[in-house]
Amino acid sequence: MMNIFNQKMDLQSLRCFSVLAETLHFRRAASSLNMTQPALSLRLKRLEDELGLRLLERSRSAVDLSDAGREFLPHARHLLRQASITREAADRIASGQAGHLRIGYTPVSFFSYVPDLIRSYAVMQPGVRMSLTELLSEQVETALATREIDAGFLHPPVGRRDLRLQNLPSEDFVVALPSENPLARKSVLTLEDLAEEDFILAGRSVGPALYDQIVGLCRESGFAPKIRQEVTTSIAVLGLVAAGAGIGLVITPMTCVARPGLTFRPLSGPAPALAFAIATRSNGAAPATEAFVAHALRHAAQSA
Repeated sequence: MMNIFNQKMDLQSLRCFSVLAETLHFRRAASSLNMTQPALSLRLKRLEDELGLRLLERSRSAVDLSDAGREFLPHARHLLRQASITREAADRIASGQAGHLRIGYTPVSFFSYVPDLIRSYAVMQPGVRMSLTELLSEQVETALATREIDAGFLHPPVGRRDLRLQNLPSEDFVVALPSENPLARKSVLTLEDLAEEDFILAGRSVGPALYDQIVGLCRESGFAPKIRQEVTTSIAVLGLVAAGAGIGLVITPMTCVARPGLTFRPLSGPAPALAFAIATRSNGAAPATEAFVAHALRHAAQSA
């Protein structure tokens, strides 16, 4: 079979041979292939010359396969099947229905609607393989720039200009406080209510924009927050609050983390919000990436 790939043989010639082998009739084969009999005869003669094989036994009244033709026919059909499979694979890749999609996400984003949209996309597009990597927002930016991931969920603003950013619905914050804290007796809190409390915050190195937003809103409410401890994750915030170390601010979906000694209360008035976006490289993305981004935007809008 190596000789086949060394020749200028095209798939249409193989298709002509396969159809003629089924019909053993030039007129019917030509009609099936939507070509003239002379064109079919010429193409098959060229195929024989290219292969160095006599595939057909011709006579005035009939045509039949030669011994070499019968031996070659299964190989021709195999190549045609493989070509069809390859074409279908290319079509799936081009339409975003197949490929490998590498997604970056921030820790807090997996308490929001992101897991649901990833799961629904996996059900909708089973031909797309997804790899998930947990990163901080700045790391998502870097991983996109260095092509380690194809799309990433992060929290604006971003520092790079070579990324395409599409905003997703933001998340509101609630107050997490020890259940024995007197503020837990109130159904709704304001930032002013927290002026005398010790704060547990995710450190500025983790999310500088959010950190500055919280501190800025507290100052606008008339006080500088007393930050008792800075941590690296919102889960750590909840753990320390449950231990009685202070109060914390977490996004509303994290109220699903129920544990003894922990109470959540909504905030009214000026309150922080966590911005969400999905980012890709601005210089173009693979079809699977574009399809995923479109799905993320639709799903997030429905969730909101």
